[in-house]
Amino acid sequence: MENKFGSNLRILRKKQKLTLESLGEKLKISKSAISDYEIGKTFPPLDVCELISDFFGINIDDLRNSDFTELSLEQIEELYGSKAKNKPAKETGDDFSNEKKQLEFHNKLLSQQIEGLQIQLKLTKQIVESKDSEIKSLQIQVRLLEEKIAN
Repeated sequence: MENKFGSNLRILRKKQKLTLESLGEKLKISKSAISDYEIGKTFPPLDVCELISDFFGINIDDLRNSDFTELSLEQIEELYGSKAKNKPAKETGDDFSNEKKQLEFHNKLLSQQIEGLQIQLKLTKQIVESKDSEIKSLQIQVRLLEEKIAN
């Protein structure tokens, strides 16, 4: 399942006519961090996901899995929630099903991070192998040149 969190965050921010800086000020997050989330460079930690979710009044799963591309702000609010600016902060109770969902979501995020790191590791191994081959080739060329000079 494709993660659409970043693109949905950008769509919500733009549809509410917020700049990276103004959203950052409201959420107390740097504008570069928000930009990184929007472009998918990094994924926010669970507490930041909750902060963003609360601000826009849309649950984290909808932010992550839905596609807001073709929807107006009104349609998004109608389908997924209302503006959170006027919503009181969520009360933290002993809602174990919600805690389980959060842990499952966090587990998914960690799994994605692990996948990303595994891909980076494979790429790094390929680069090392390529450099090893390059070194061997250069060593052969050096030997050939040394033999040519000696003759």
